[in-house]
Order: sequence, then structure tokens, then C-alpha cells
Amino acid sequence: MTHNIQPVRGIQARLQITAFFSGAATMVLELAGSRIVAPYFGTSLIVWTALIGIIMTSLCLGSWFGGSIADKRPEAKILGRILMLAALATAVTAFSSNWILTNIQELRLNLYVSSVYTSLALFALPSLLLGMVSPFVARLAMQDVDTSGAIVGRLSALNSAGSILGTFMGGFVLISLFPSGVIMMFVASVIALLAVLIYTGAWRKIIALFIFAAISSGAYAANKYGIPFAPIGEQIDTAYNHISVAESIDRRNGRRVRIMITDPDATQSLMYLDSPNELVSDYTKFYDLAFHYKPDAKRILMLGGGGYSVPKYILSNYKNVSLDVVELDEGVTETARKYFELKDSPNLTIYHEDARTFLNRSVMEKAEQYDAILMDTFSSAIVIPFQMTTVETGQLLRSLLKSDGVLIVNIISSVYGTKSGVFHGIYKAFSNSFEKMMIFPVNANDSRYSYALQNIILAGMSSNAGLSSENVKKNEHLLSHQWLDEFHPDSGVPAFTDSFAPVERYTLLQ
Repeated sequence: MTHNIQPVRGIQARLQITAFFSGAATMVLELAGSRIVAPYFGTSLIVWTALIGIIMTSLCLGSWFGGSIADKRPEAKILGRILMLAALATAVTAFSSNWILTNIQELRLNLYVSSVYTSLALFALPSLLLGMVSPFVARLAMQDVDTSGAIVGRLSALNSAGSILGTFMGGFVLISLFPSGVIMMFVASVIALLAVLIYTGAWRKIIALFIFAAISSGAYAANKYGIPFAPIGEQIDTAYNHISVAESIDRRNGRRVRIMITDPDATQSLMYLDSPNELVSDYTKFYDLAFHYKPDAKRILMLGGGGYSVPKYILSNYKNVSLDVVELDEGVTETARKYFELKDSPNLTIYHEDARTFLNRSVMEKAEQYDAILMDTFSSAIVIPFQMTTVETGQLLRSLLKSDGVLIVNIISSVYGTKSGVFHGIYKAFSNSFEKMMIFPVNANDSRYSYALQNIILAGMSSNAGLSSENVKKNEHLLSHQWLDEFHPDSGVPAFTDSFAPVERYTLLQ
């Protein structure tokens, strides 16, 4: 026996369009949302996990409630209202996002709590409303039980196809062309246009068109004038990062400094405006240890470019040095060219690829070995690419160094205590390939600072490397920071490997 379902006639094509574009809107919302959050809380795995988790939870609840409402009132005007509310919620989120994020940031909460709190405040309501759309569309499209499976499958496929389009359009196109807040306003206007499409009554269409026009005008204004309460400085979206470029005063000497920030937990690069090639950050000065232990170094590899402060310093102070820099994000390099006085040089070669990929390829191709490798791939104490912390990475680094070469690594951790897990895991991993491992806490080398979160420089060499006595006077200050006490790695922390590098467990304690 066939059980008939009362269909809503004449809107099948419009329902299919709604299913498709609501899926696209959801994915663009998620991608743009991550960039809105980035200037305040970064783009770490913690932030992404909270963002995806809250949005998926909201979509799940939306599907539940949407299906229940659709069974009780299977009316096109109800779906239109849901779409209008989703459009308004998305537009309000985009307009007020900087104000909300500023207030959450001022609470100084743990990053895990801040990420969840932020995701709830910004994305829970728009995602909940968008989640209600799919079951409502399916209910309105039903004609009878015998064809219900085909209808639901078709609409589900269209929604998934829209999600695919939204993913590629958002990640490959929109984020590279427009500010994130503008993208969210654009998403809101598309959702409002779907409401215009669904409404059947003339006056409802007029109201929806008016709201669509208002949101579209807001998107235009946001693109021209910016979203209110925007972070200070230049805001740049790249394929991999959100970059903030700002200026401040160095309190130590009163000099003006330009700052690059890709993660709000730390500054990634600094430059004195009156001396672009001079090093500002204390930890960057410890890369000179490479020339202390290998005075005749001519061929150097640097993993992590950032604002290119170290490469600029090396090229301006050490003649006849050939420097290869591996920087994942081409947008970071372009920002360094525009704002940080990075110039082309015949002695500088830049590779835009993942540092681990570069190491894998170079070893596989048996590339020429380096005199020194400088590693600065950890953006902060939170943003740690695990693939650069492992035993396997240490082996690749050692393979690319000459027998008397030196490795210099910057790690943000503590020597001992609850904040030291990342450092101990990396120390153990690299010790498998480097017989000599020297520790240089940047703040100080005594017990008063051993439990403090700070930059720690790790210098690794093979047993064939000699500890040069040249330039001791020049590097006396750096050498005075060496950890001379016997170092005992924590037995409870494993040597990180490609298959198990639990960096997130230890960053949680920081």
C-alpha cells in the first residue's frame, strides 16, 4: 500500500538549489570563520578542533530540530523564515565578530576554553539555523513514500556537492580575494537570496529582497571600509596564515619596531625601522652559534622564513655565504618583501614548500650537504608542526649536514617542569642522530628560569665536529647562556616519532 505524503507543489527546483547552496554556505562559513578567529587566537589544531566541533554539533542539533518542525508545519514560508534568520545571524556575526573576539581575548582564558567559547559565540547560531535547512527541504520535496529514498538521496547529494564547491571556492578563491568578514557577509547575502527563492507570497519576497539588499550593501561597505573594531595594523590573509603587521616601540631602547604576527601567542618577526638588517629578538641572535662552532660555514639552510630577519642578518654580516630558506607560505615571503625590507640576492634561494617535504626530497635526491642548518619552524608554544619534532626528522637533518656541520634549533618550552614536555620529546628525538647536544636557554641558564616558558636554543653536532675556540670573545654573551649542569630528559616523555608525537598533550600544560 502506498502512503501519500502531502507535497508542496511547484518548488522542486528551488528546493534543490537551496540544498546545494546551503551546503556551500556552511563550508565557506567554516573556512572564513577560521580566519576571523586567527588574529585573536591563531590557527592551531586547538582552534580548528573547537571550530569544527562546535559547528558540527550545531549542524547536528539543527538537523534534529529542523526535522521536527518540518513534520509539524511543512510550509515553504517556515523554511523561508529559517533562511532569513540564518542570513541575519551570519551577517550580525560578521559585523560584530571583532568586538566579540576582543572581549573574549580580554578574559585571558585558557586557549582550549577560549576556542570553544569563541566558536559558540560566533558560529553556533548560524550553524544551527543552516542545519535546519536540509531536513526541511527534504520534507517539502516529499511526494510519496515510494520515491522518498530517491528524493532524500538526491537532495543529500546536492547538499554534499555544495559543500565541496564551498570548500574549494572558500579555500582556493574567496579567502585569497576578500577579507574574511566580507566573505561572511557575502555568505549571508546568498542565504537571504535563497529565502527570496523559497518564499511564495509577494510581500514576503519583498521583505526578503530588502534584507538581501541591506546585507549586500553591508558586504560592499565592509569590503571598502572594513569590519568595525578591526585589529590594529595591516591584516593579510594568505593560503596558510592570517598575518598581522603592526608597529610598536622597543621599550629597551625606544626604537620603533615593525612586527609580524601569524599566531597571537607570540610575535613571529621584528624589524627595527632604522636598521632593517639588525636582529631584534634575543633568540635570533643565538643563530650566530652556527658560525661559532663552524666558522668556515659557507652553505647554510634555514627552515622557516617568517619576516626573514635572520636571513637578512646573515647575508649582510657574513660574506660569501650561500643561504637556502624554506618557507611554507609564499604569502609570508611577499609580506616580508613589502614590509620587512627583504631584497633579492644572488646568495639567497627561497623554497616555498613544507620544511619536512623539503628535507625528504633533498635526502632522496642526495642534495649537496650544508655546513649548518638553522631551524625556526615553531611559531609559538602552541603552534608546533609535529612532523618537525621527530626521530625521523633528526635523521634527515643529520643526512643533510656535513660531518662537522651544526644544527641550531629554536624551541619554545621550559627546561624542566610541567611546561617542558615538548623540549624533552624533541631533545630525545634529535639525540638519536646528534651525539653532541648543547642547550642554551635564552633567558638564563640557572635554576631560577629552568621552569619558565622561554626560547631554548638546541645546538646539535656529530662526534666529528670540533668545538671551535674562535670568536669566543665575540660570542661570549651567547656562550654564557649554555646549560652546564647535567641534563636529565624526563623518562615519562617519549622520543617523538612520525607515528607518535603527542605535542598537543604537552602544549595543553603551557
